[in-house]
Amino acid sequence: MGVWTVEKEGRVAIMTMDKPPLNLIHLDDILEMAENLGALREDPEVGAIIMTGTGKAFIGGADISSFEQIDSAVTAKYVLQAGQRILRDMETMEKPVIAAINGFTFGGGCEVALACDIRICNEYAKFGQLEINYGVMPGWAGTQRLTKIVGLGRAKDLVLTGRIVDAQEALMMGLVSRVVPAGSMMDEAKEVARLLASKAPVAMALAKEAVNAAAEASIPLGGALEAAVCAITFATEDSREGVKAFLEKRDPDFKGR
Repeated sequence: MGVWTVEKEGRVAIMTMDKPPLNLIHLDDILEMAENLGALREDPEVGAIIMTGTGKAFIGGADISSFEQIDSAVTAKYVLQAGQRILRDMETMEKPVIAAINGFTFGGGCEVALACDIRICNEYAKFGQLEINYGVMPGWAGTQRLTKIVGLGRAKDLVLTGRIVDAQEALMMGLVSRVVPAGSMMDEAKEVARLLASKAPVAMALAKEAVNAAAEASIPLGGALEAAVCAITFATEDSREGVKAFLEKRDPDFKGR
């Protein structure tokens, strides 16, 4: 029996981690997550994905009890690289992934959220890279993504102190893009997901690729990629439909809608 459930509402898929009480993540859990994401990636009926958790945690962190099973640096490196590959695959997949953050988002859970495209949380959400408190450090590329998202100084603050920040501080530093009341968080996430799923899928995939590249490339190199992939979108049927719909003052009818 897995810890993830998948539901579909129209073109939106909702992946929920249900591992009470705190949704602590183990290697088996992230492998299951990868399997579900792979299936959704290939599903032509799915245009956007929401990831969330049950209870008071999005993903409360790594299952520290499993650390005792890591008996060597070689084993640790395997576990860490497996997690990094899975999160990189999610970050670069053609379909957008929204983190609907309902509570505690610590350690590995924060790293999962950082790999999502858009992060929405409720007012009770709390974030932290707590690994330093246990004598280790982030290993699923948390130091890398956090630095790119919130900046060098703030990333050092969080990673080196292991402190916890609340929803408003997370919003202020750009860790999340919006904070909404708990009762309406999933409605907000679904509204955003439906909007994303309604867009032209080729343009969506290539726009996501270009934005990801911006975090790693200079403006000239990133701009060259942008021009190349933008040129591809001009040759699509969705582009012709979008222009025609604009000129006719109507909503476009994209194939992926």
